[in-house]
Amino acid sequence: MKRFALLFLLGAVAAVPEIQAQSLLGMYYTCDAANEREADFIMNTVFAETYQKHVDAGHLNNWGWATHMMGGPWRRISTMQADDRATVLTMWGEIMNELRDDHPDAWHRFQEICNSHQDYLWNTVAGSPPPSPPSNWFSSYWVCNQPRESRADEIMAEVGAVYDRHVAAGHLGGWTWSAHDVGGRFRRLMSMFPAEDFDLLEARDMVLAELQAEHGELLAELGSICGGHVDYVWASGRSAEN
Repeated sequence: MKRFALLFLLGAVAAVPEIQAQSLLGMYYTCDAANEREADFIMNTVFAETYQKHVDAGHLNNWGWATHMMGGPWRRISTMQADDRATVLTMWGEIMNELRDDHPDAWHRFQEICNSHQDYLWNTVAGSPPPSPPSNWFSSYWVCNQPRESRADEIMAEVGAVYDRHVAAGHLGGWTWSAHDVGGRFRRLMSMFPAEDFDLLEARDMVLAELQAEHGELLAELGSICGGHVDYVWASGRSAEN
């Protein structure tokens, strides 16, 4: 398994494909750690069919289920992604209703195991397409000064070519920078994805050295806007059949 590095607030354009702007809805669950594998089983053997049905029908771009490897109190994430906020929110309501109505026993047991959650709606701002689907990734959830956070996005666009150079070179598999639309206290989300046959920690060190050398003042300004954060390492929780 590849090692993971602390994630830093950086990203945006270069000679790699620019990521398509999308809306990502994430339900961040706290679960009973002793039984969370049962929640994984329910998701993959019961709920997955409903999610995938809506992807196949073109209602969603994708869906995901992630399991905690390292980090804070959240243990699982259920995600769905669409081109815009209205679509993803509509599908969220429809899918939740279908799961409750079509699988009441599984729904009840799932809620017993993962009995609380926080919902976030993220809009992608910048990045390079990650591997699809990624097997694991590192996400950093940032608390920012809200009146100044648009300036943080501008800085990302200025310094992100460094990250993209390393995506193009095969040192990173991809990264995304997303802005808070609806949810709790975290205002920005950055995720970094490992490349094949290259250690993420080593790639981080290479990128950080270049950023400090080329954009030191911008990094300091960025840190003054978005300071506190919580880091997580996530793994894909979807089974091979899904």
